[in-house]
Amino acid sequence: MSDKLFKLPLFAKTQQLQSIPGEDAKRVFMITEAIKPQPEKSMGYLVEQVSGRQVRIHAWLAIGGAIFTCDEPIAARPERNPDAGMAKDDDGGIFFFARAEGRPVKAAHFTQREKDGRLTVSSSMNDLGPYGTGAHDIDVMGAACYLTQWMLPREHGESMPTLTVADILDTLLESSYPDALDALVYRGGKEGASGFERYASRSLAQAGAELVRPIAATHDIDIRRLSSTGLFWTGCDKRELTDEQIDTIQAVEGALNRLVFAEHYLGEDSSPMVGGLTEGACERAALSSLCSFASVAERLMRGCDRKSDYMELAGAQASRGGEWDLRTRFAVAAEGLRAPFNFDYAFNCDAASGVFAVQATVPVAGAFPFQSEAERNDARAAYSLRLAMALAAVAFGAGVGVVRAIVTVRERNIDGPAIISLEFSRQLFTMQLMPALQSGAILEASLSPGELIEAFSPRTLHMETGELGALLPVEPIEAPLPDRSIKMAEDPRPLPASLVEPLRADLVCDLDIFDTGDDPLRDRYREISDRVREASAPEEEAPVSTELADLIAAYDAAEMLEESAARPLYCVNMISRIIVSEHDGGPQARFRKIPDTMFDARSMLCRIYREQGNLEDAIRLGEELVRLAPTSFTAYHSLALALREADRMGDAVRALLDGLTVAADPTDIACAYYRLGFYFWQGGDPSLGLACYAMVKPGTYFYGEAQSEMQELMQQSHLSRRPDLDEARALLRADGVPVAPVPQLGEMAAKAGIALVDAGMFDAAHSLVHFLSSLDVAPNSFDVLASVRRSLVQ
Repeated sequence: MSDKLFKLPLFAKTQQLQSIPGEDAKRVFMITEAIKPQPEKSMGYLVEQVSGRQVRIHAWLAIGGAIFTCDEPIAARPERNPDAGMAKDDDGGIFFFARAEGRPVKAAHFTQREKDGRLTVSSSMNDLGPYGTGAHDIDVMGAACYLTQWMLPREHGESMPTLTVADILDTLLESSYPDALDALVYRGGKEGASGFERYASRSLAQAGAELVRPIAATHDIDIRRLSSTGLFWTGCDKRELTDEQIDTIQAVEGALNRLVFAEHYLGEDSSPMVGGLTEGACERAALSSLCSFASVAERLMRGCDRKSDYMELAGAQASRGGEWDLRTRFAVAAEGLRAPFNFDYAFNCDAASGVFAVQATVPVAGAFPFQSEAERNDARAAYSLRLAMALAAVAFGAGVGVVRAIVTVRERNIDGPAIISLEFSRQLFTMQLMPALQSGAILEASLSPGELIEAFSPRTLHMETGELGALLPVEPIEAPLPDRSIKMAEDPRPLPASLVEPLRADLVCDLDIFDTGDDPLRDRYREISDRVREASAPEEEAPVSTELADLIAAYDAAEMLEESAARPLYCVNMISRIIVSEHDGGPQARFRKIPDTMFDARSMLCRIYREQGNLEDAIRLGEELVRLAPTSFTAYHSLALALREADRMGDAVRALLDGLTVAADPTDIACAYYRLGFYFWQGGDPSLGLACYAMVKPGTYFYGEAQSEMQELMQQSHLSRRPDLDEARALLRADGVPVAPVPQLGEMAAKAGIALVDAGMFDAAHSLVHFLSSLDVAPNSFDVLASVRRSLVQ
């Protein structure tokens, strides 16, 4: 506390604060503007009366809410971040923050009265006493918060009075994964470290945090926070890692996630401040998560009672209790299941018989935080059983018609050895296991694996233990699921009646675009294609163009002999196939797949002609490509390039705009916007060109070139700011440029995909579900529909 004292002028105007809880009632704090100098836009100084008119300065309050600690008058606003103050979040909510270790920490939140702007506390880390109720001016509320959340705790020796567990965990995302782990381990060893920091440091060190750095040195690894669960997740390609490296990653990840569970357990409605946590309390909370995580099974059992965001998708309706409903409900719940160890999972089901088969992973016993090998083995077995119980609850909660759930737990990876396999019946699960869960008995840490199995009453159990209780590989229980692995090209089943007209098809096999067994000229095309790739100059491609023309003529001759009335059609992907009704002569139209090389040969010859300057033939071939593939972007792209070379810029733009209406693949969409960006720029509309360049997404093939050309466009056209994605979309819509993928594609994919899944036609639905997972069609749809898509592959 500073010894500097200042004398207030006679009759100085001051505003005295009410008594602060926990402080000597004789201490008097005030706000005054009577002390000079002070910066512009000031609400005054926060001072403490020492005697008479003698005061000690503690802080300066700026208009707008910022608070700067000081012990003497200042003439100008400090050129640093405020130590504390009032601020607004992105949603307009008002909060008080205090700076801890250079980071602003939200310590209190408020509502604001519209008529006079006064603030009322809605939540606060520390007791605000008389200011915890009622409405108060911003200067008074700010001063009260500064005293209770910042200054007075420091006087009591609290070095980080407002630092929460969440603040510490958030730092893990601010640097590289190994550096973040080192920092957290290091801070727990510092003098004065909190109990939470000491426990975090110890648990991470025991899990092998120091071994993450050599793994990260040779592999692409980062740490992320899952929006669905709030847990940490290690981003890496496990296929590139050794078993020992995976074990390290899973053990450290588990240690971090036990900290997250401890935060929720100790903090109730908000993240607890680290200063009030003991190391023992943190350890007990973290270890309890290995059992308590399974308490959600009771809620998961009631999943089918709640409305599903996936029953109606992009205008398409699923059948209640059908394959789509069960699979999406399971995936939603599984993606949201919070477990101390993240787990990979796979599932399959049969809505008709009410059977679910689930597989999930657990780490090796060494990842469990216990001293002896026997303790670790028992903890792993008990955790695996509780995880199996929770996933069985997810399966039963997917639909009231689910009566059997077979859960197999595997070691380390989803293709690792099975170590536990259980079959649950709904009746026993509901009547025997659920009451034990509701009473808390199943969550008791003292229960042995054998006692858990007795409480579970599984219909079938495959589980064997070896020395010291180690789990041994077992044969997984085989689920009685029908074989639905038939390929689309070989599937003679009639399509659902609702799809016959919009898809212009009668049988599942009519939708096939992938089968390559009907192309007698494929090998000849490949031989020509190889020679084209080997050509080092355009003139070397000239002889090949004649052979390609002959090959195309051979395909055309075969077409002349075709007896089918169905129209020839090339589709670049399944989305192209399901939108043909937008480009045909009516509901009676039918299509037949042409060989891929019939299209590819034309595409290659079109390019060769374009490069040779034979633009008339290049354009003719481009138009033929569009006729053969009216729903495939690649056809429009070939035509646009030929038209551009012929200086028909307007026609080239129109071809690309038409192509955008059918483009579904991210690379195709990026290509279209990249080309349009250049065409609009060169055509005298740089603002529209800039908007198109902005639509080229990172990670796509054209992104680097688009960024380079965008910079050149801005310099040449004197444009100072590139539009963000929302602004770019608005500019495109205003000028009639489609924003791809256009909504009609998602609507048709949902209509066809849901109906095909419900009908058990999984191979035909697979690509459509994959496309839907790339769209924001429902909460967490990227992960949920990716999980559903994987469940369709057998």
